[in-house]
Amino acid sequence: MKIAIVGAAGKLGSWFASLLHQHGHDLILIGRRREVVEHLAGTMERSVAGDYADVGHADLIIISVSLHAVESVIEDLGPHVIESQAVIDLSSLKLGAQRAADVHMSHACFLGVHPMFGSGAEGFEGHNVILVPDNTAAEALGEKVRRYLEPLGAHVIAMDPRTHDDLMSVVLGLPALAVAIVARSVLSGGQFGLARDASGTSLEVLMSLTESMLCEGSELYGTLLAALPAAPAVADSLQESAAHFAAMVAAGDRSALIDEFSALGRRLEQADHRAVDAYARMYAMLEALKRFPSTPTSVSEEEFLPPHEAY
Repeated sequence: MKIAIVGAAGKLGSWFASLLHQHGHDLILIGRRREVVEHLAGTMERSVAGDYADVGHADLIIISVSLHAVESVIEDLGPHVIESQAVIDLSSLKLGAQRAADVHMSHACFLGVHPMFGSGAEGFEGHNVILVPDNTAAEALGEKVRRYLEPLGAHVIAMDPRTHDDLMSVVLGLPALAVAIVARSVLSGGQFGLARDASGTSLEVLMSLTESMLCEGSELYGTLLAALPAAPAVADSLQESAAHFAAMVAAGDRSALIDEFSALGRRLEQADHRAVDAYARMYAMLEALKRFPSTPTSVSEEEFLPPHEAY
């Protein structure tokens, strides 16, 4: 199969390029940073650097661009897409992308797909992938995607675009808000360095999540929180919960805190069987973290600047 990847210079786009190349597909790699795309194409046989005008030669088009750019890319790409051509969008929100596709490439077979992992994944094994079809043709394409991914170990689920975007307010929005609060709290405490050096399992796992999301995903999560439809409600709920526990801590009510923690634990176990072995899973994550020991380094101010976004 010949596959065009729009956004091949980005992290996830190049990840998919590498994987699809390994699976024997011919690739047309497209991206704003032409020199990066040409270099990537030069490292893989049966791969060429291309432009929007070349996508008509592909059996499948994959769009993997920044969330804020996806609708404009769909608009620009639309005139080059041929009748009934399969187009897959990998962005983190689906309503806007679907509406853009309905307007600018209604002649194509457009399917929203959301890989629930980043470019650090070794493959699909153990990861969720959400299919977001909006019509019968997209559902049929989604079944082909499912048959491709499930043998690779992916857990594939399907839902409509509105349900997807509402759900992402919790799936992505809640963790983003939580880690931002964690980072702001620990950095304002004045003992973060010492606490990290002396940290146990809980803080190490929590800070690994916090640092990975904020240090490498600040633009993604900031964009998401500004766009997620139910993010304000999630933020309000988080604020209410924080105030609830702040009052209990301020009162020094040991019994009330124990009762509250226990009750929440029981509710979690009832709601999701995975809570039962959470302690073992946390230690498994900590063991995995030992593969990447942290070493303090001295960095210049320039190295703290966010990397230039590219796709």
